[in-house]
Amino acid sequence: MTKLRIAVQGCCHGELNSVYRTVSRMNSTKKIDLLIILGDFQSIRSPDDFDSISIPPKFRKLGDFHKYYDNEISAPVPTIFIGGNHESMRHLMLLPYGGYAAKDIYYMGYSNVIWFKGVRIGSLSGIWKEWDVNKPRFEWNVLESQRWQRGIKSLYHVRQKELLPLFMLDNSETSIDIMLSHDWPNEVVYYGDIEQLLKVKPFFKKDINNKELGSPINSELLNRMSPKWWLSAHLHVKYRAEVNNDPNNEIGSPQSESNNKNMDEIDLNLDSDSDIESESNKEDNKSSKITSFLALDKCMPRRQWLEIIEVEADITHPSYINDSMYYDPEFISNLQFLEKHKEILYSKKLQDFNWAQLKKQKNDEINDDNNNNEMENYRIEKYEDLIQKKEVLQTDTFKKRFFETK
Repeated sequence: MTKLRIAVQGCCHGELNSVYRTVSRMNSTKKIDLLIILGDFQSIRSPDDFDSISIPPKFRKLGDFHKYYDNEISAPVPTIFIGGNHESMRHLMLLPYGGYAAKDIYYMGYSNVIWFKGVRIGSLSGIWKEWDVNKPRFEWNVLESQRWQRGIKSLYHVRQKELLPLFMLDNSETSIDIMLSHDWPNEVVYYGDIEQLLKVKPFFKKDINNKELGSPINSELLNRMSPKWWLSAHLHVKYRAEVNNDPNNEIGSPQSESNNKNMDEIDLNLDSDSDIESESNKEDNKSSKITSFLALDKCMPRRQWLEIIEVEADITHPSYINDSMYYDPEFISNLQFLEKHKEILYSKKLQDFNWAQLKKQKNDEINDDNNNNEMENYRIEKYEDLIQKKEVLQTDTFKKRFFETK
């Protein structure tokens, strides 16, 4: 059994140097294959980006990202990240389908599914606000002309356009190994140690009682996907849960007392790398219906913001044997179908979709080719020097590659 060692980091808040110092130290002892950052990445390229980020002016700072963007510093390990609710949208809106933000730093876009060394990784950027899900975002050009003076917070809110290709996934044969979201699925809290969580975050009690702590749409995705892992951030606290996705299971049935380690027993200082190793690495006997949920804190001293997980890789998948990432063929075919019918589909409301019917219609129209011999067609382009500064070109290249009729 071959496993990847993946470092998982919660909210970054522009502190890339701190994150990479810790990751580099751990990588020098035992190789880390990938770093995942779960939002609030804050890819601020210059002070010109400040107006497009939802942070009060007195708290704005340039952060570390610009040094990586300008190739002054390189990431020590391959890194992927998703968007949260404190992002430089002047930057990220230029990469709706994802793309390179720097050398070895890849943004996943609004939603995505990729393959990395035999591991299938899905993602959803942003946070859930029901009132915005069926609304379009403002256009980048309009916001730029208005100097980003309105509607910034709404840009972070998840839209149906990025949800549809995820809901259309058929995971009966190849499941998602890791699903990434910024905010939690709202049901996961009931599968973990709520009592201990409330000792750390007592103000969560009302939302927990009202079943409002987190995103209901993420819970729907979790139940449909049954990924092996679901990783989140946003609430600035570490939390574990073992989620039973069996439809006959009662919400909140205890899965494993040992996975909900008492916070009082954990050394909150990250000086010891052993404290960062996931408890779930020590046991790997979970059924396909169980999802290991892990949420992490923001990058600050004496916070639990980084953890190592080990994920089994599919060594037969072409992505395992080389250093390239790959787009997921099924996700791409979902995007192609949605693009073809966008005038009709995007005029409907999210709650009006019949997912089984939609998937059948897509399968009747588009022949999903998941043959490994064809995966070369889905290889993500290798990094080219300073391609991160050509965001529009990256997006145009993606559209021409997958949306234009051959």
